[in-house]
This record gives sequence, structure tokens and C-alpha cells, in this order.
Amino acid sequence: MMKVALIGTHGVGKTTICHDLVAGLKKRGVFADYLVEIAREARKAGFRLNEETTQDSQRWILYTQITKELEFKAGKDVEVLICDRALLDNYVYFINKFGRDSTLDAVVNNHMKTYNFLFKVPINSIYLSKDNVRSIGPLFQIQIDKLIDEELKERGFEFQIYSNLEKTIQKIIKK
Repeated sequence: MMKVALIGTHGVGKTTICHDLVAGLKKRGVFADYLVEIAREARKAGFRLNEETTQDSQRWILYTQITKELEFKAGKDVEVLICDRALLDNYVYFINKFGRDSTLDAVVNNHMKTYNFLFKVPINSIYLSKDNVRSIGPLFQIQIDKLIDEELKERGFEFQIYSNLEKTIQKIIKK
């Protein structure tokens, strides 16, 4: 199974792009599926997010992301899994509030090797809609985006900047 993750700060359109990628791949005969952003499940489970996050919230998100990805690998006959976030950009919210954790660093660095593609979605507008999951603070959005860029560079993870749907589908199919 190929794993593709869209990474980036909140409110940049990753979820919409994920749905479009799955639909576009299916139209081309590729059996693709989608892993929802885990923070949405965390909110439903009562965890605090964004500026008010807790260590428990972020650990739950990280370990649930790994679990869900493993469930797809073990239980579904999926050719391409499109993930709404990778483990690193989820971890950045932890780093932002609490700093690095050596145990989580090792988990993140190891798990990031399981993604075939990372597409970073840049900030494309200053409008954040209130959806009870995302923070609507533009400064927080920018702060997280910069931290994601720093972590990608420091850790040496290969990624591509998302530019458009068709180019992304072609890169996935080609591989």
C-alpha cells in the first residue's frame, strides 16, 4: 500500500484536497481511500486542541494516527491511502506548546519513513472558518506553518509543495 500525506497547518484546505485526490485516483482506476484528520476525532472524544491542547491530547492524536494507518495496511485492500496529515505535522502542535519529547521524536522520525509522498499545502488565504476544530487565529496558523517548515528541514524529510490536483495525481500514479 502506498501512503500519501498532505501536510501543513490548519485551515489551508488539506481535507478538501484529500477528498479530491481520492476521487481523482478512483476515476483513473486506482483503489484509493482516505484517512480523516485525527484531530477531528480527538475533539469528538473531548480532547482540547490548538492553543489549549494538552500533552494527553497530542499523544492521543499521534498514537491514534499510527493505529489508524496500521489498520488500513492490515485490513483493507487499498492501493493508495491518502492521509489528512502526517505524524510530523500533528507532532508540531505538541512541540509548539511543550517542546520536543525524546520518545515522541523517535516515534515520529521512525514512522515518517512509512510515507511514500508528503505534499505540503501552503497557506493560501488569511480566512479561517470556525468549525469547532481549527483555531481561527491567523497568527497561530502562521506559527504552526513556520514550525512545520523548520521541522521538515531539520529532520531532512523529503516533501513536495502541493501545486495542483492533476500534477499530484500524476506523481502518485507514476510511482
